[in-house]
Formats: sequence, C-alpha cells, structure tokens
Amino acid sequence: MTINDVAAATGVSRATVSLVLRDEPRVSDETRRRVHEAMERLGYVYDRRAANMRTQRSMTVGLVVTDVRNPYFAELAMALEVVLHDLGYALLQGYSHDDREREARLLEVMVENRVDGVVLLPSKDTTAADLHQRVVLPRMPHVLLARPVVNHESDYVGVDNVKAGRLLGEHFAAEGYGRVAFLGGPRSTARSDRLRGVRAGLARHGVKLDAKLSIVTSAERGGGIAAVQALLEAGPLPEAIAAYSDNVALGIFAGLRAAGIDPGRDVAVGGFDDIPEASLTHPSLTSVATFPDRVGNEASRLLLERIATPDIDPRRVILPPALSVRGSSTTLRRSQAA
Repeated sequence: MTINDVAAATGVSRATVSLVLRDEPRVSDETRRRVHEAMERLGYVYDRRAANMRTQRSMTVGLVVTDVRNPYFAELAMALEVVLHDLGYALLQGYSHDDREREARLLEVMVENRVDGVVLLPSKDTTAADLHQRVVLPRMPHVLLARPVVNHESDYVGVDNVKAGRLLGEHFAAEGYGRVAFLGGPRSTARSDRLRGVRAGLARHGVKLDAKLSIVTSAERGGGIAAVQALLEAGPLPEAIAAYSDNVALGIFAGLRAAGIDPGRDVAVGGFDDIPEASLTHPSLTSVATFPDRVGNEASRLLLERIATPDIDPRRVILPPALSVRGSSTTLRRSQAA
C-alpha cells in the first residue's frame, strides 16, 4: 500500500493525505478521520524514518530539568510531552541535578541523538559563557525555562518571580507578621527575584526582612529541613516563613514538626508554585501559582516555531503569578485573636 492508494480510497489528494500523516492542523477533523480509516482498512503503515530523512528532522525534542522528583518539573514535563506527542514528536528527558557538568553532558548526548531542539532549565551555576561554548548552543533551536541566563539571548518562558514574591510579602504584612524569613533554594536568578519581591511586598507595609533570615539550601525537601535547622540555631522563631518553593515548604513543615513546632499555628508558612499537594497537606499551604502546565505549553509552542523558523528574533513569555491563601498563613492570627 502506498500514499496514492490511501488518497484514491479516501477521495482526497495525495497532498492532503501527507498533511494528515504530518498531523498538520489545517486538515479538518472529518477528513482526518476518513484518511485514518482508509489507512487501517488498507493496512497502510507510515514510514516515519523515511519521512524524517526527507524533511531532515528526527521528530524528537530534548528536555533537561534539574530533578523530576520536584512536582513542578513533573507537571511541566507532562504538559510539554502532551503537546509534542499530539504533533508527532517524541520527548527525550534528562536530569541535571543542578550540576553544570552533568547538564553539559546531557546536551551533548541529545545532539548526538539528533534532536530537533531542546528545552532547558539551566542548572543554578550556568552562565552565558557556558551556553555559548556548548555544542548544542547557539546552533540548536532551544528554549530556556524558569531561570533566565544573563547575557544569553534565546527564547525564554517563565513566571514573573518578583511579582510572585511581592504577592506573598504583601500577604504576610497584611496578616500582621513583622518578622519574616526566606528559606531554601539555591543561589539563582529565580531565588533572588522571589526574595526581592518578598522584601518589596513587606516594605510596602513598613516591614523589613533581615538578611540573616535568608538561608540558602538545595531546592529539595531536604533543603527545607536543613533550612529550619539553621534558622532555629540562628535565634528566635520568626512569625512567618516564605519558602523558595512548595517542595521546600513541605520539607519546612517536616523540619518544624520534628522540632515540636506546629506550622500554620506556631509560625505561618507560604511557598511558590502551587503544586497539587499544596492544597492537600495539613494545614493547606498558602502558595503563589507559577503554572508549570502553562510554562510547558508555551515552551513547546516557542520551540516548534523556532525549529520551523530559525531566524526569528528571541521571544520572552512572562506569565503573571496568582496567590492562593490557605490555612498555613492565616490560622496563626485567628488563634491569637481567639
């Protein structure tokens, strides 16, 4: 069976069958259905390898993030994979564990496997010089996620982290918390932006965040536990804690409880990302949504456009955050009022 046989059986042109095989959105659902039914009836099998040789594309895309155990990255990867799958692309994934050398090797492997493009969440130490020296960049179509790299021009998708921090800082100040800590997360642009936003939100209400109450750790839950230990060793417990992320915040919950401190009742806690677990934990976690599914969708869109049109100017998509106030940051004031 050939593509011509499918076209004759369906009553459409050979070009239309080809568009259906490439999952082009221009074809109507009814025509698409008829073509697929004819293919199944005739036993036609699409030779993807031959088609890829003709188009000089592998129909694969690489994704490098830091750690898939972080629910934010898991949700982002799922959103990215769904879009790419629907368009006939396969997704190759790798995890840098926030290690620059591991990241470099993953990118090399993806180039060796002839991916058509790469979506990259840079490791915490990645610089523009690193990206410019790697074989994948700048020749390979790529999109950066979540952590912009200073002096590197590329497509980028992320959330407005300064605004996200400001939303949480203003909420804490409005609740009347006068001593606030910022715990967890590696030194990175995302962390510094969130911290800057929290400080700005507090400052609008005349509250200052002591630099000694900003503690850097990993972005894992273990980092939240370590941050609590360092915080308790440094002095009195603050009234509120802004966690670098929800993943860190859940570690903070565990660290506080291990020290006999009840999060939400003895100290307010808020995080970033609004992962599904945030609303299910006890107390439910106040969090600023950073929409990983939308980040994944936008990243796939930008990358596919970059693959199709390599010479377009770099684009930046900055998504607005949204605060969800829950029990972890309001129970304390209610119990004091009672």
